Amino acid sequence: MKKPLAMSLFVGMAGLLCLTDSASAQQAAFTNVPVDVFAGPAPDYPVVSQLPQGLQVTVYGCVAGYSWCDVAVPNLRGWVDASTLSYPYQGNNVPILTYGAAIGLPIVTFSVGDYWGNYYRGQPWYHDQGRWINHAPPRPSPGPGYGHPPPQPYGGRPPGPPRGNEGYAGRPPGAPQGNYGHPPGPGVNREQPKPEHRGGEDDHGHPPPQ
Repeated sequence: MKKPLAMSLFVGMAGLLCLTDSASAQQAAFTNVPVDVFAGPAPDYPVVSQLPQGLQVTVYGCVAGYSWCDVAVPNLRGWVDASTLSYPYQGNNVPILTYGAAIGLPIVTFSVGDYWGNYYRGQPWYHDQGRWINHAPPRPSPGPGYGHPPPQPYGGRPPGPPRGNEGYAGRPPGAPQGNYGHPPGPGVNREQPKPEHRGGEDDHGHPPPQ
């Protein structure tokens, strides 16, 4: 008699632990904009439904990088872009896209055959699942600075040599342009010639008397 009783208690405790784990794996979030629900973690999967802004959804997990999340509302299951979900965290509503790891949302994987078999058997596109069998996995979230290139130095380009001294095809700057790039020949005075004396104002441009 003791063995069946002990076994019943063990099974009951195991079931309670499973329920607790399942409940802890589910998180409530809210849509921060009107949301399209897709049949997979990418925008080219079929649209299952649309949800209004401010609706509470149950989040079962997100793909690696927290870019897409598996959510549910009554009588509906599907995937939404994580940027459309907010979660109450430490007194603020924060985006799951950047706070998913801090919140502790589980990482889940997607298999079109299993997922569609569980939730979409009655959909008209159910038998087209072969189209998405080899779909590329969702890209991880790029993290801070999403959608923006890395910051550049002032002016948008890396600093380089002054433009006035740039040589053709990376060559060092040559001689001044007045010499056309050739060194002076023998006997040529390197100094600039001094202007000739044109006489005073009384000469009026005429040469001095001989």
